[in-house]
Amino acid sequence: MQEIFVKILGQLNLFYVFIIIVNVFIFAFAKWIVNFLDTSSLEKKKIWEKEKEKIRKKIIFLRFIITLMLGAYIVTLAFNAEFLNDIILTLFIIILAYLTNSWIFKRMLLFYWDEIEVSGHTYFRRDYKIDIFSLIVNFITTLVVIFVIFKIFEIDWILQSGGIIAWMLAFLWFTASVWAPDLVSWISILHHDEVEVGNVVRIEELNILAWVKNLSLSEVKLIDLVCGYPIIIRPSKFRELKVDNLSLWVAGKKSKIPQFVLANIDYQHSLYEVEQVFFEAWENMMKSIPTDSPERKYFPESLDVKVDILEFWDNAVQYKFSYFLTSPFYIIKAKLLLNPYLQESQKKYGISFATPQLVNVEK
Repeated sequence: MQEIFVKILGQLNLFYVFIIIVNVFIFAFAKWIVNFLDTSSLEKKKIWEKEKEKIRKKIIFLRFIITLMLGAYIVTLAFNAEFLNDIILTLFIIILAYLTNSWIFKRMLLFYWDEIEVSGHTYFRRDYKIDIFSLIVNFITTLVVIFVIFKIFEIDWILQSGGIIAWMLAFLWFTASVWAPDLVSWISILHHDEVEVGNVVRIEELNILAWVKNLSLSEVKLIDLVCGYPIIIRPSKFRELKVDNLSLWVAGKKSKIPQFVLANIDYQHSLYEVEQVFFEAWENMMKSIPTDSPERKYFPESLDVKVDILEFWDNAVQYKFSYFLTSPFYIIKAKLLLNPYLQESQKKYGISFATPQLVNVEK
């Protein structure tokens, strides 16, 4: 027994012993390491079950890779299978690259961060530099890992011959029509600050009112403000759409978001009568909201409302009732709050917002 132990000690390589010690440490503290490198808690107010499940899978995967390495090293010592050393080193390089990339991304997020409020919740927004730098770091890391692995298995002659590089360039060239438009559109969107994560946008041709949750190379992810469901659009397609960025009212030197209600009303009613309908509905709504209610945040302290005559149609006058909000996130919420009072006020004064029909005159 002592002879076997001495034999195993004689086979120990200090470099691989160091690798195993590092990996034992990573295995023991895998949960802490993954949680430390994860940025969900920074970018989101609340970590949902989906994010928690992703973190759990990362911990399991990290420990699985380390277990494979330890198993390979034990087999190497027991059966003198030195060829497994290359596999051990390869797995260690992959783990090291993953941990390094995660750490760099978190540092970039903390350096190029911007705190924003989305529907009353505050979280970090990625600056466009983070996405671009992250893409560059991932690309460089992938190339370095491939080169090192080729070196480990002594097949770097493939790189030196230029064959694989030529194949990669050819692949990129023939697939450029798929990824290049999205890449260019993505960089253009980020660089020109046309739309940022957390902005509320309106796309008339798709009848969409939503806020931007994510801008990436593969997708623009929107969250519909009416129903709350996600909308996925390719960056190249998104660039072709006419997008109204409603958050620019806040980003600029304007603290109030203009909103309005259009109503087509019969000619028999005067401007004064129409004003009574709108103003009374507005006053009743504001009286119903408690001072300490979250709904008070929808409206600015200066409650400027007015009614204008917008158009004279053949069978109706079009009136415009204007009011203001503090954030574009409250557009739907404020409308749902106001509508019941408008309906009640219409019934009280006998004025309908429905467009009157032309009367057929018999000849």
